[in-house]
Amino acid sequence: MKNLWLVMIAVVLVLAACGQTSNDKSSDTKSFELKTAKGEKEVQIPQNPERIVVLAPTYAGGLKYLGAHIVGVSDQIDQSTILVPKFKDVDKLGAEDVEKVATLKPDLIITYNTDKNVSKLEKIAPTLAFDYAQYDYLEQQEAMGEILNKEKEVKEWKAKWENQTEKDGKDIQKVIGEDATVSIFEDFNKKIYAYGKNWGRGSEVIYQAFDLEMPEALEKATEKEGWTEVSKEAVGKYAGDYIVTAKAKDAALPDFQKTDLWQNLEAVQNNHTFNVDASIYWYNDPYSLDYIRKDLKEKLLSES
Repeated sequence: MKNLWLVMIAVVLVLAACGQTSNDKSSDTKSFELKTAKGEKEVQIPQNPERIVVLAPTYAGGLKYLGAHIVGVSDQIDQSTILVPKFKDVDKLGAEDVEKVATLKPDLIITYNTDKNVSKLEKIAPTLAFDYAQYDYLEQQEAMGEILNKEKEVKEWKAKWENQTEKDGKDIQKVIGEDATVSIFEDFNKKIYAYGKNWGRGSEVIYQAFDLEMPEALEKATEKEGWTEVSKEAVGKYAGDYIVTAKAKDAALPDFQKTDLWQNLEAVQNNHTFNVDASIYWYNDPYSLDYIRKDLKEKLLSES
């Protein structure tokens, strides 16, 4: 009988230990609801990520701003003079550097859902493959805060940002007019693109933060995809009272800006156009946004 009691006690202790181990394991991870085109997808990620690899450069600045320990980042970061100093001591990675990612021993990987190596990355560490189109720029930073348990810090940043940009927007509208429209064009690989409200190139600041107007034709054309390809002949159709053109800092003037059609646009005639550095304006993290906010405000007021 005594032996039976000893066996029962041993079983109870083993079960308790197993339960504790299970609880410890679950407390080390948390569920993250990743937004996709088909709905939300639940992904288990570390409760407190300590070694993050960021292959999607869009999210690198936002994570760094919140104090993330990033051990590897996309080499595309080096294109932005704003972000370069933030990642000077971080390993740079190419799109195909899967083996190098593994050597960094990450506990979390962040990439785009278009990354063809997602399945390989998932074997290395929990992977969040973001669909850029599913988050506006504020939701994007909120997601970074959720990953890092920094929701409070994001809330504070968001409040300051919205207060500042609301003031900026009113200052700008007093000068250019409440009904003035703004367009954003970019020459990329010899093609012309125009952008909607949440596709980088300053769009988030111009249309959302400053609450400036977009030409109606452009709004309709970009409603579904967030951008639209434009022929040289159709640029005038989407041109606003003010035009922002994004190009690499040292790049030559795009061909479409050399045409008679361009020169005859009302915005051009009124000197209401300006070029911006595309390599900085591609991004919408807090570091980049603050630069873009100041730059656009200065340009819009000085060109009026």
